Amino acid sequence: SSGINAEYGVEDPDKLFLEAMAELDSEVHKPEILQDDIWDRFVEARRLKVDSELKVKHHSQKIQDLNSYLQRKLEEDDSIKSKIEKTFQHLNELRDRKLKFLMNLEIQLLLKQGQVEVDPGVFSTKFDNALLIHRSVIEDLNSQIVTLGEGKVTAMIDCKDYYKNIHLLEWEHEKMQMEAEDLNTKTRDVQTLRVTKELQVFLFEENNAQRMQKEIQTLEKTIKLNENMHQRKSLDKKRILDRLNRLIKERELECSVLDAELKELAVSLVERQQIQEACVADLVPAADQRMKDIVARRKLVDLAKSQSQEVAVLRAEVERLRMKTFPALVQHN
Repeated sequence: SSGINAEYGVEDPDKLFLEAMAELDSEVHKPEILQDDIWDRFVEARRLKVDSELKVKHHSQKIQDLNSYLQRKLEEDDSIKSKIEKTFQHLNELRDRKLKFLMNLEIQLLLKQGQVEVDPGVFSTKFDNALLIHRSVIEDLNSQIVTLGEGKVTAMIDCKDYYKNIHLLEWEHEKMQMEAEDLNTKTRDVQTLRVTKELQVFLFEENNAQRMQKEIQTLEKTIKLNENMHQRKSLDKKRILDRLNRLIKERELECSVLDAELKELAVSLVERQQIQEACVADLVPAADQRMKDIVARRKLVDLAKSQSQEVAVLRAEVERLRMKTFPALVQHN
């Protein structure tokens, strides 16, 4: 350390420290009460202590210098390693590019349309990421796909048959339940059936077919008879309907005549009222005009009431005649 400081022209601090300690070792700094031999031993112990501290300081400084030197060398080593790795990486890239240029050559192959599975582009198909695979690999893969598909189809058919059998059993179970319900219903019907005379005849008679034939003939005759009766009744109803239509037309004519008479009566009533008012105005003197007007008004009111009653009676008669014109179809049993 002292040599390094001397090379750079820097004065060694340890030398200055020792010179200062030598000054302290002089007897000038010795206490008067202290003996010489004790002072000498004290100075010697202090010198030993100072020397040991200086040695420790020198060694620690040396260790620190060595550590910094080691750290610097390690950093240089790391930088060199990174440069070497980059160099090797660049070299590998160059080798790959060389192999690519040597082996990955563009060649023209004639393939069938079904053997190319690359999606065509808008204008031209790009084969940059395409792979050329041997036909045997594709055939093996297709055979495996077909085998797996057949297995899946077989499993689906087995599953379908299994569920079909389940549904068939459920249907048969429901069918048997319904048949059991029908049998129970028939049993209840048989138990609650009343044995009538006709049923006894049907049960105990041997020749039921002949009896049924007779009943069928009887029913056919009854049907024909009912059809004839229906036709006769229809003709009767038509004649009645025609007669009622004629009566309706006659009643409509009578109603129109009555309406015309009613209008004439109303006009005559108004004329009589006007004539009565004119006569009363001409004959009654001025003094008794008020009393006579009251009497005349009373009479006219009574006359109007009577005539209104007559009009109401006439209207009721017209309404009655109109109601008579409507047909009344009575149901005959």
